[in-house]
Amino acid sequence: MRIRWRRRGRLRKAATALVALALLPVAILLGSASIHAAASSPAAGIHTDALGTQDTGPPTAEALQRSEASGLFGPFSWDGQLVSGPFVSFDFSVGTGAIVGYFAVNGTNASLLIDTIRIAGFVPTSTPQIAGATFTASASNVSLVVHDEPTALLEIHTTGQPRSVELSFPSGATDLAVSHATEWPHSGLAFGVGASHGRLMVGRGNLTVNGTTVTADLQADDYLALRAVPAFAEHAAERTAVLDAFASGRLAAEYEFVAMSGGGWLENTAQYQGGLAATSTHVEYGQAKIDLGVAEPRGGVVILAFDPETMPADAQHRLVVTQNGSEVQQATSPVESLYTLPGTSAHPSFSLLAMNATVLVIYLPELSASPLQIESLALPASPGLDEPTELAMVAAVFVVSLAAAVMLRRPQE
Repeated sequence: MRIRWRRRGRLRKAATALVALALLPVAILLGSASIHAAASSPAAGIHTDALGTQDTGPPTAEALQRSEASGLFGPFSWDGQLVSGPFVSFDFSVGTGAIVGYFAVNGTNASLLIDTIRIAGFVPTSTPQIAGATFTASASNVSLVVHDEPTALLEIHTTGQPRSVELSFPSGATDLAVSHATEWPHSGLAFGVGASHGRLMVGRGNLTVNGTTVTADLQADDYLALRAVPAFAEHAAERTAVLDAFASGRLAAEYEFVAMSGGGWLENTAQYQGGLAATSTHVEYGQAKIDLGVAEPRGGVVILAFDPETMPADAQHRLVVTQNGSEVQQATSPVESLYTLPGTSAHPSFSLLAMNATVLVIYLPELSASPLQIESLALPASPGLDEPTELAMVAAVFVVSLAAAVMLRRPQE
């Protein structure tokens, strides 16, 4: 009996050694995999150059394709008369400064929003400029800016002296209703053209309606803006909520960013409140920083939009928004931040709209000196085994099974 137990003891030791040897390749493979992953992680590139969208190189072209596919903005072109882009089209006369046939477009879809737009005494003093998604025409004390984006945003700025603007809507236009307020914006207009609807706002001046003709009397240093939700617009409910925030004055600014593969980014921006400006901006894949500031401290809503590649917001990523280094909490309702009135909440919040792009609506109780940072953090993936590791484990199990069979077999008499 003693001989048998000593023999079994030797077998146990042999089996233990075999198990250790069998598991050794697994440990080596797992160790080398983690080292390889760490060694192959790319260094984070820091790019601070904001490149102009008139660059037609491959990085810009690829970024513009992503922007257009995400429903953010597209590039304008102008042949001396027709200004056209993926989302907006109109004729512009340099001699008269008039816009004729202002259309919202998308592929084969087109919706006529306004027949003509004329600014009194407006004759451009220089050739209109196209910078990516914006068409700009300027004259003494007034400028016109049109954005090639899905809501057909149009802006008019006056400086130094008053101006009147006449907008002639199509004969079938409806709901030309004017509203007034004691705060910015002082005047507003709701309009409908077929199944499309939109809003027009004037910061300090007044609006009057005569049939389908609307006259905006802008004061010196005033502002007019117009945007619409076309009948064929994607995500119409979300765009209508943004339109309401725009018309009420709750929406302070919009910033749209698309990172480029070679560094830098493309952007399309609009500020709807006087004195608001971004003093510093930096955008790269997965991260954006923007510093806001206003002449007078006040609250409001800011929209930051990115294409999904620049700022992923899928199930594998978590969005983190911080203001002054403190994390901003996400609202439970997707559009809750759009309807938060300035001064009604002392706490910032953000909502993520359900759209093709990553669109964040951020409510800030204080816009002055408000550095914002947005990050898209990849969630840790569950560890998986590669093919060599799986083969090593199968071999280890086989050796362990063989050793167990040898150790436990009945000894012969």
